[in-house]
Amino acid sequence: MTKLKTLLLVSLSFSAAADLQWELVRDTQLDGVLATSGAQHQQLTVQMHANKFNATDAQASEASLIQGEFEHPNTFEIGSGLKQRVQFSLAKDGARFYFLGQGSEQDGYQGTWYGPNNDSGDFTLTTQPAIEELPVSCAQILSENPDAQSGVYSLDPDGVGTHAGFDAYCDMDTDEGGWTLIGTYSKSEPGGKMYISDYNPQPDVTATDPAVTGLYQGPLSAFRDVREQVACDYAGCKSAYQSSMSQAELEMVRYTWGYEDQQAHQKDTPLPGCRAVYDASGTVTPSCIYYGDGDDRNNTNVVGWQRDIHPGHHACWLAHGVYLPSSAGSARCSYNAHANGTRWGLLWAR
Repeated sequence: MTKLKTLLLVSLSFSAAADLQWELVRDTQLDGVLATSGAQHQQLTVQMHANKFNATDAQASEASLIQGEFEHPNTFEIGSGLKQRVQFSLAKDGARFYFLGQGSEQDGYQGTWYGPNNDSGDFTLTTQPAIEELPVSCAQILSENPDAQSGVYSLDPDGVGTHAGFDAYCDMDTDEGGWTLIGTYSKSEPGGKMYISDYNPQPDVTATDPAVTGLYQGPLSAFRDVREQVACDYAGCKSAYQSSMSQAELEMVRYTWGYEDQQAHQKDTPLPGCRAVYDASGTVTPSCIYYGDGDDRNNTNVVGWQRDIHPGHHACWLAHGVYLPSSAGSARCSYNAHANGTRWGLLWAR
C-alpha cells in the first residue's frame, strides 16, 4: 500500500486556537485501516477564511493545491451530528482527490478519500501545536522591538539545535543594550571552580545579587560581543569588554571560569584581549591580564577572564581558584581585598 503524508500549517480563524501543524495521512486501500508504510511528504501553508481553507505548496508551482472547509459542530452546513465534519479536495499531478471525514480539532479527523480511476483509501487528519521559535538572543529581541525593556525572556541561542532553550535576563539599557546574561557567580559561592561543567547550567535571571552560580553551557554562535563584570555590588561592577569575536574566542572567555579549563584550552585558542571601557577605541589589554608589575597572572590561583586590568591592579578578578578556594564570591579590586562574600560576578554576551 502507498501512504501519502501531508503537513499543513493552519491558522484557524473560527476557533481560539493558535497556529497549528496539521498532518494528513492517506493510504490507497479503502478498508478502514490506515497503512503504515510508503510515506511521502509535502509541506503546505494553509490560509483560513472563516471555516474554509486553501493550501499552497511552498516547493511547487500550484497556487491552490488543497481547498476545503470545516463544518461548525451541530449545524447542517455540511452535515449534521455531534462530530465536526471536514471536506476538501487535493490537486496533484493533474488529478484531483476528494476527502470527507469527521472528528474534532482537538482529537483529529478520519475518513475516506476518492480519486480518479476508481482509486480510494482511508485518511486521518491530526493536529499538533506549532513549535514556538524563540529568539536566539536579547540583541535579536531589541533589534525587532527597540522599545523592549530589561527583564527575563525565553531564548534559544542555537535555534533548532540540540541545546534546550532557557530563560535569561536581558539588559536592554547598558552599553547600547541587547546583552544576554549567560553567567552568574553568587557572592556566597566558594571559589575553586576547576571546570565550567562545575557550574549550574542555568544562570540566575537577575544581575543584582544573584543567588545562583550558573553558566550557560550551549553554543555561542548567536553572539559576537562579551562583557565580564567582577567585584559587583549595589554601586556597580568592574567590567571587561571585547567586540566582534569568533565563537572560539567567546568559548575561551567562558572557559576562563574554570581554572583547569582555561589552562587546557588556551593551548589552542589564545586568551582574547579586552578593554576596560565599552568604547571600541579604548586601549586593549592583551589576554585581558595585567603584566605591568612583572607578575604572571595567567595561572590557576583565580578564575575569570580579566585579571587586574583596572587602575590599582590588585585583586580584581572573578573568584578564587586554587588560592584560598573557600573564599566566597568575587574579589574587591583593591590591595589584598580578596573575596569575602560581599561581591558577585556576571558574564554577558551579545
